[in-house]
Amino acid sequence: MTASASGSPAASLAAFHLVGDRTGLPAEQTDCKPLRPALFAGYRDLSRLRYEFPLILVDGQDDVWARSLADTIDLALQKVAPPGIEGEQTRRQVLSLEQEIRNLVAHGQTGSLTQLWDKARQKLLSRANEPLAARLLENLAKACPGPGFDGAVIDCDVRLPFRLIRHTWHQCQQVKAMQLHARISHLVSRLADILRADYMHSEEARSAGHLERSLGTGDHAVFDFQAMARILKSLPVGQPMPEKRRQRIHAAISVLESQRFVNSSGAGTLFCFAYNDCNEALAAFRQRLPEMAALVRAISIAELEIENRYDASQHDVFYHAFDEDHLGPGDLALFPSYLVCVEDGDDDASVQSVLELLRTGLPFKIVAMADNITGELATAAGQLCFGTRGQQLAGMAMGLNNVFVMQSAASSLYRLREFVMSGLSSDRPALFRVYAGALGGQAPYLVAAAATESRIFPGFIYDPASGSDLASRFHLDGNPGIEHDWTRHTFQYEDATHQTKSEKIAFTPVDFMACDQRFASYFASVPVEQWGDDMVPVDAFLQMDPNGRHGKVPFVLLIDENEVLHRAVCDDKLIDAAQRCREYWHGLQELGGIKNSHALRALAGAREAWEKEKEQLVAQASIPPASEDTAAVQAGDPAAKAVTGAPANTTPAMEPATEAASPEAAAITSDDPWIETIRCTTCNECTELNGLMFAYDDDKRAYIADPEAGTYRELVEAAETCQVAIIHPGQPSNPDEPGLQELLERAQPFNG
Repeated sequence: MTASASGSPAASLAAFHLVGDRTGLPAEQTDCKPLRPALFAGYRDLSRLRYEFPLILVDGQDDVWARSLADTIDLALQKVAPPGIEGEQTRRQVLSLEQEIRNLVAHGQTGSLTQLWDKARQKLLSRANEPLAARLLENLAKACPGPGFDGAVIDCDVRLPFRLIRHTWHQCQQVKAMQLHARISHLVSRLADILRADYMHSEEARSAGHLERSLGTGDHAVFDFQAMARILKSLPVGQPMPEKRRQRIHAAISVLESQRFVNSSGAGTLFCFAYNDCNEALAAFRQRLPEMAALVRAISIAELEIENRYDASQHDVFYHAFDEDHLGPGDLALFPSYLVCVEDGDDDASVQSVLELLRTGLPFKIVAMADNITGELATAAGQLCFGTRGQQLAGMAMGLNNVFVMQSAASSLYRLREFVMSGLSSDRPALFRVYAGALGGQAPYLVAAAATESRIFPGFIYDPASGSDLASRFHLDGNPGIEHDWTRHTFQYEDATHQTKSEKIAFTPVDFMACDQRFASYFASVPVEQWGDDMVPVDAFLQMDPNGRHGKVPFVLLIDENEVLHRAVCDDKLIDAAQRCREYWHGLQELGGIKNSHALRALAGAREAWEKEKEQLVAQASIPPASEDTAAVQAGDPAAKAVTGAPANTTPAMEPATEAASPEAAAITSDDPWIETIRCTTCNECTELNGLMFAYDDDKRAYIADPEAGTYRELVEAAETCQVAIIHPGQPSNPDEPGLQELLERAQPFNG
């Protein structure tokens, strides 16, 4: 169907949606003017909002390497502003200064917190009258953070991921470098002590000239160094150190002092460990392997010599052959890790070089920027990559199994900073796949957050060091509404009669793509007078069966530069992309244990088994009690058979159905308390009430371990609090328990 064939507005929109035909649309609908998602309406000026950005890259703090401006101001106010009305003026003035700092950063001002604090203070003072200025100056001086809070102030822009992760990596390296430097310095000092002690037993050390030089310059006239030398020479001389050992110790000291991995006495220019190219980083690592092996060898020899455990007959051969091929993970963990920041992580060559680096298993830390996360609408023959390009690298890295992988929008990095530190401080390779929100005309923070909200760039963390199973290793932290396909937000607007309307709307990949002007031609704005029942929100359209979509067109709510609301019908290519994003999100949910198909299948099997067991229990309970004659027949008494008229070879009419029931079910009587164990959800309610009466089996399902270990009241209370109503109190075993009449009435619904 085409617009020209039908001519109606609905037919024109359908033609546009299905085949991208815009010929039947009015001129105002073919004009691809900039539109934004309706949910962006409240975020035109982020500097007016109080959220976690800008950040302060804190200097010289081991436990805190980044702190939000808002948190810093809140900490300052806790110290200087008394609670209640007394501290209200101080709070207002300090919060006004925070707003000024936000304005400065939003307009491109850079610097440390101290520098921006001073600029913002000057602006506030320039607008304050004289009586207020003195009080303002006093309050701001008291609230000004100390040196432990200072550092560069950065906003959530396209450079944030590199700056924040590099700063965090530097903090990690400082700790590792200090540890290695302290170890090397200690070894050098102890080796020097060994050489010094050996020298003191030598003839030269007992000479008058050496004694005079060692005493200093102040008291030479008091001592007779010649006489002292004669006395010392008369004492027995110790066994001198073997020359081979002396040379070995000198060689170890030389290597320890000349190494270039961390600051040390006598060290030359230190190595660089931060790169912008994977191949350069790998080449530098390989070039330094001989020096790494030499340092590890020197450390090992030094420790053996200090403990006097070096055995030349055994160790000489080993250390003579020790080279870079002998380095193990523990040896490599001594050295600084390498940080590699890749600008275009979507480029095919970049993807290959990143994966090659990660496959080495070496502790490279790679920050790969995801610039074009949606790819291009144009597809090559046999390929449909639109909407999936930004999802590939992190998934392939996770498949390597031993790599720390973190995929995140830049807007979430601060909230996930503990994971960032965990990946950077690990001895494993690590990949940080980050989308910074680089779209022209939009705030990077807003675009980055929208990419996560829309499921186009969902975040996840895979940490092999967290445990041996996927539940321990994989996390979906940082994603809103992780149990749902799409996030939903309340949207308020005015209709044509200026009445305020409010509704919950979903934020989908199609909404996100409306942010990108490259896709403007894939939307057709529809005037209010043409809105009809054939228009369906994208999230609802995606829920429809393909056969049920006939006659329907999907739309998203957008706003223009004047904040006017539009419905925009989208091309079917965008719907296909949204479906692929949803499928990818479902895969991540499964990895995160949400809507896991294996768990749901097991649950369905358990329910089916329980239904069968329940039917058997009901059938067993409905069997009438056998009469004496019937009992005699079943016992095989011939006389009884004659009385009842049953043939002698008749099989008993009632095959024992109880054999099909479980032993536990067969033991249940109407007076016994019991639990439908197979339906237990492991909520802990009953076991916390009485851990002796209630217990869990090997499958973490509750059963009554000892009905006599508690009271009937506890049985009834457990039944009432059970989330799935599977506890049946039965009848009380103690007829003298207080309040039995009331308890029996409360128990009746659970015993029926």
